[in-house]
Amino acid sequence: MKRFASTLLLALIGLSLWAITAQEAVDAYAARKGMRHASAGVVVIDIDSNKVIAGNLQDQAMVTASTMKTVTSITALETLGGDYRFKTKVYLQGKVVGDTLMGRVLIVGAGDPTLGSRYIKGNPSIVTEIVNAVKQRGITHIAGQVATDESLFPYPPYSIHWDVGDLAWDYGAGVHALNFADNVMKVRFSVDKWGRYSTFRLSPNVPGVEVINRMNFRAKGEDLDFALEYANPALVLMGDVCPGSYNLTASNPAPAALLADSVTHALTRAGIRWIEGDDLKAQEAGRELLLTHESAQLTDIVESLLDRSDNMFTHALLRAVAIHNGWRHGNLDRAGVEGVKRVLRKLGVDTDALFMRDGSGLARAGKASPYLLASMLTAVADKQYNGRRLCDLMPKAGKRVGTVLAGHSLSNQIVLKSGSMSDVQCYVGYYPADKPRYAFALLANNYTCSRADLRSHMSRLLIDLFGK
Repeated sequence: MKRFASTLLLALIGLSLWAITAQEAVDAYAARKGMRHASAGVVVIDIDSNKVIAGNLQDQAMVTASTMKTVTSITALETLGGDYRFKTKVYLQGKVVGDTLMGRVLIVGAGDPTLGSRYIKGNPSIVTEIVNAVKQRGITHIAGQVATDESLFPYPPYSIHWDVGDLAWDYGAGVHALNFADNVMKVRFSVDKWGRYSTFRLSPNVPGVEVINRMNFRAKGEDLDFALEYANPALVLMGDVCPGSYNLTASNPAPAALLADSVTHALTRAGIRWIEGDDLKAQEAGRELLLTHESAQLTDIVESLLDRSDNMFTHALLRAVAIHNGWRHGNLDRAGVEGVKRVLRKLGVDTDALFMRDGSGLARAGKASPYLLASMLTAVADKQYNGRRLCDLMPKAGKRVGTVLAGHSLSNQIVLKSGSMSDVQCYVGYYPADKPRYAFALLANNYTCSRADLRSHMSRLLIDLFGK
């Protein structure tokens, strides 16, 4: 009995010393060079006891950047289920007379962010499915067109809290009821030494999208930028360019038009002939379901977006939550955020420190406290979604934190989601990766050292916390 008591006492002393050491590691991190004026939020929670092991500014709401994606992902998994699939319906609108469709092929948007995406392994092609279904229906002629219905989502296709300067870039792609090919496009052109521009080429060629040149030519000193006009729609190139070739990746403001055009060309290649028809009569003639395209399972979508930090994918999940919860009118994104808060409260997470403005964290007004994020991870640590836990869907730390951790054995023992924007660097995750014992959140705002130095500081902190 005495031996048992002595062993227990030593174990308790060991835990106490570890906790003090952990707090000292956090204090040392917060005191490092470049952190004097920063908000250095840290919290480490023991999952089994749900107790905070160490922390700094743990209740202060801070800009989260892309770590907000964990909030949306958990909400979507809880609300929709890990086996959830987006379902996009395609109709024949009109009458089929013999081998001729007297009407049109109508694609109705369901908010699926993965249509035509190159990022989901084994992602079925909706274009191929439509072509095969039309041929199986015995149709060889269409007296109409390929049309789209985007009425599920209200305008605009982007969050009103996203900075206008982000909307033209690939990471700022809007979220439509019909998304296609990741809602991005390539813009290629060249400039010779006399300042003459080649033809501006879009790849893929998106029908109706214009490229407007507002650039200034300089012999040297390139400072190129671009903006998106959704109403036209158009991509406006501006700033300074010098001689050379340019290959830019921009947001596609009209993915539904690209999808319709892709289906039209695919049907033509398959031998379908297009003839004139009365489109108005087609709309009045009713419709017949041709097929239902199903996306990959939600767990696969979440795994992809967490790994690549895809803003469009994640914001689509926020909107899917709102639609699932019965949204009918008003602000769709705000309804999604309310759905998030309901889920978190159901999990026992206090949402007072959540100031969510979009699903992805691209909005700089989006904030949360380190404790909220870590407590959320703690609440779902053991939960399974379609046979997979959140830690199974999160990427390994690897080179995502800094060179110090990249060369350490912990690089494969920690899973995390990173987030960064100007003056912001954040990480949330679990240790150990396969059987989480701790949930953590590191949020740094307004640091004055280099980002590389900050990532090294964060690497050292994770090693001090878990590398023993």
